[in-house]
Amino acid sequence: MRIKNITFIYTVFILFFVSVVIYSLSLHQRHYIFDSIIAAFFMTIFYRYYDDLKFDAASFIFIGIGISLHELGRFGFYGMQFFGINWDIYTHTVSSFAMAVILYNILPGRISLGRKWVCLIIFLLTIGIALVGEFIEFSGTIFLKDGQGLLGLESEAGPFSNVSIDYWDTMSDLAMNAAGGILGILYSVILRRKVVISPVIMI
Repeated sequence: MRIKNITFIYTVFILFFVSVVIYSLSLHQRHYIFDSIIAAFFMTIFYRYYDDLKFDAASFIFIGIGISLHELGRFGFYGMQFFGINWDIYTHTVSSFAMAVILYNILPGRISLGRKWVCLIIFLLTIGIALVGEFIEFSGTIFLKDGQGLLGLESEAGPFSNVSIDYWDTMSDLAMNAAGGILGILYSVILRRKVVISPVIMI
């Protein structure tokens, strides 16, 4: 059951997304405006269907953090490192972690497969959703003059001289999405142990 604390947490995230939009408008820029609107939309969907999606407070917070990490790029976080790791790495890992948690809450019990197959499907869906994000990011680069506004473009030089910057950016992003998806599945299955598998088929 959705509790009052969730409403407060939801409100905090929405106010943060609104602040990003206001900040961008104050600078007469459109960077992250589209992103923030989409973020607020999805957080509202998750809040509205909190009980139907079988969320708990921890998973809802993970989702909000996963979305908000990208929005912090508006304040220059993509140019920062924490513990020697680029902000982009945290963003992709945590966002896919949150996505895996969402899917974990939705799928088990709704498909007649064993646990290992459910986890595999969740992993593949997480990667697929991340890939769509990369297409959206690329589209922003092609169709928008400044390459911003559709999840941005944050390419950085890679460690290999024979690998192009943009290729390294895309593949490293997907690798972190894969890592985040795996961590999200492990968190859901091992730590929480709330998977409900249909007894119809156990492969």
